[in-house]
Amino acid sequence: MNKNRRLGKGLADLLGQPPQKTDASSPGPVTSEKAASEKAVTAPDGYSMLPLVNIDENPYQPRTQFDSTQLEALAASLKQHDLLQAIVVRQIGNRYQLISGERRFKAAQLLGWQTIPARIRKASDREAAELAIIENLQRKDLGPLEKAASFKQYLKQHKCTQAELAKRLNVDRSTISNLIRLLELPEQVQDAIHQQLITAGHARAMLPLGAMEQIDLCGRIVRESLSVRNIEQHVHRKLMNDQTGKGSASKPAKTKSAQIELLEKQLKIALGTRVRISEKEKGAGKIVINFTSSEEFCRLMDVLTDGSAQKDRAA
Repeated sequence: MNKNRRLGKGLADLLGQPPQKTDASSPGPVTSEKAASEKAVTAPDGYSMLPLVNIDENPYQPRTQFDSTQLEALAASLKQHDLLQAIVVRQIGNRYQLISGERRFKAAQLLGWQTIPARIRKASDREAAELAIIENLQRKDLGPLEKAASFKQYLKQHKCTQAELAKRLNVDRSTISNLIRLLELPEQVQDAIHQQLITAGHARAMLPLGAMEQIDLCGRIVRESLSVRNIEQHVHRKLMNDQTGKGSASKPAKTKSAQIELLEKQLKIALGTRVRISEKEKGAGKIVINFTSSEEFCRLMDVLTDGSAQKDRAA
């Protein structure tokens, strides 16, 4: 599958932007209010010049932190080259709400612009949330926890399953599931992710551990510069030792085959919790999946049933 397709539909297609004119009389790049006033031009067809004071920020915006240095650099670019891509808004009463282009909007505020070129389109709350997620999902500088929070907010507000959201955004369900699981981590570990002291890969590898173990291991990652592979190996050894230690002292633990150990490891990573597989004779056996709270139980049910359990609870 094409990599770009997995990141979601093209934002321009979803926004329904008008086709670009190719004749010589076509208006040039969208210009700022200053340029518009000096050259006595208006916004291109399909766009409007809106007062910034009449535009509200997008409540569904996944991004909670905006880098001031990057905003200043964008403002400098706008000052030199004007606005090459208009923001997109929807009208709510006598005001407007951003759908996409919040960084451009904030940069225009820094420059003291009074108006900004905008495309006005109709969009429901659900569509506005989806468009905000899609726009930011394709940006590399959006943190994993911000993406996770936007997914969780959408699922709660629109009462849909992870599988349904994945289909609407045209992404893998595992992408949504893996990110949302990061929100279960202790605050100290989430802070380390925000500060880019550890990666989302480090964090996912720690999910099968308890909260205190996660905090301790997070500190080790920072102090010792441990790789994701190091953490995966550490967690695997820890879980295997825990299972072996629970065996009876008078009855030695049965050695598991390499295939069963591999399956256990794969299930632990996929489910984000401890999993034990016990073999019996003639191919029989059992799988034990651990959970530490009712919330984790519900999460595991949603993963195992591809979201149908969540639908049943909401019914």
